[in-house]
Amino acid sequence: MQQHLPAESTESITICSTEIVDVQEDGGGSATTTKVAFNVLNTILGSGILCLPYALHNAGFFFGLAMLCAVALMSQFGLYVLIVTGKRTGTAHFSTVAHAALGSFGYRVLNASMIFDMVGTVVLYLMLVGDLATSLVKVYFPTTSLTRATVILVISTTLVLPQLFFRNTGPLARLSILAVLCLPYIILVVAIRAPLYSDTKIPDLTFFGPRVLPAIGVLAFTYSSCHAAFPNYLGLKDRSVRSWVRASSSATLGASAISIAFALVGFLSFGGSANPNIFANFPASDNHINLARLLFTISLLLTTPLGFYPIRDTFTEMLKIDPSRYNVNRGWEVLCTLVVFAFCVVAAALCTDLGLAYELIGTLTCSIINFVLPALIYLWAGTDISFTAIVRKWRRPDCLQPAENVPLLLAEPCGKPPASHISFRNVLLWAIAWAVVVFGLWIMVLGTYITIGLGS
Repeated sequence: MQQHLPAESTESITICSTEIVDVQEDGGGSATTTKVAFNVLNTILGSGILCLPYALHNAGFFFGLAMLCAVALMSQFGLYVLIVTGKRTGTAHFSTVAHAALGSFGYRVLNASMIFDMVGTVVLYLMLVGDLATSLVKVYFPTTSLTRATVILVISTTLVLPQLFFRNTGPLARLSILAVLCLPYIILVVAIRAPLYSDTKIPDLTFFGPRVLPAIGVLAFTYSSCHAAFPNYLGLKDRSVRSWVRASSSATLGASAISIAFALVGFLSFGGSANPNIFANFPASDNHINLARLLFTISLLLTTPLGFYPIRDTFTEMLKIDPSRYNVNRGWEVLCTLVVFAFCVVAAALCTDLGLAYELIGTLTCSIINFVLPALIYLWAGTDISFTAIVRKWRRPDCLQPAENVPLLLAEPCGKPPASHISFRNVLLWAIAWAVVVFGLWIMVLGTYITIGLGS
């Protein structure tokens, strides 16, 4: 028996003889594919780009470049399968699709990882803003006595906080374009000026570096974007998988080109002395670099809100104070925003070790959020392929179980799947998902073990 879509549905996906209505929230988004692509690109090109030369040294030149490309592909895979599974289960939040696919355990693991990862990411952004802005203040306003903590507090409350009260990231699309437009000058100036301050000897072009797994964690942090999949997808005017793939893949491709260029220039110039904040390798008296510092500070100020929205969504979902899903006053969401952001500002003012923060967040949480959970969610709820289906061309008997209080698909007992479900493409996606799970667990367990010093 086949269920039919309501007339107003915009798209359907047939699974298990059931058609699922596409998710619609807030009456649909308003951003074009291009604007959303810039949003995703801006999300990827956050503070992580500054530590790529540092990561390339620690991973090894050749292995680091290979891993940079591999991590980019796996991150794009996560962006794709999350939306496919979300449409399939009728959910529009990372946490609810995790609950639908993996149950309460997956829901709790995701929320814990998201909180640690995204709070850490926003803290890192604000730490860099503080470092960069403070260095500029000392150069051009030497008589001022502003401390780094004061700079972070003033900039955060006046320039970042006002961007945190929209319903989704759609209204930030134009600001994301502005942030991305700052990058060409930054990359060009770093490329031109870095050789002037480079080490006299040529850096070792080794295959493996001294800290491979923590370095891969840094790369995972750099491409951390799955947390922003649904907020950006919901901002699309055309909420089709094709539009989302076009937007996300364009962003990933652009981010990869920029990241590789930045990593190569920084590593070939500074080698093993590359700092987690590449600007720290340049003198404070270089006006060209100082303009790049200013532009990157502006870019971070426009990127930080994109990292904060998933934190707010996670907390409001956990506390059931999301006004778009629960009958509650929006004041609770505003209060949650203020409390969480205040914590991020205080933490940024107190913390200073960028390298350790990059590695720990990357190995411990980005590996889960970008690799392990999206792949598992797809394997459990986004595909009909299983070991049994491949061997016997028969779908596994257990169908999806709807998450509590979440309107999901109209599941019914499934028999033999259509032949198209056992296509080469679907089997390939299934195999890639398992490979991504294994890779993510490898980085999470061993990478974290080494990062915190237990493996030394």
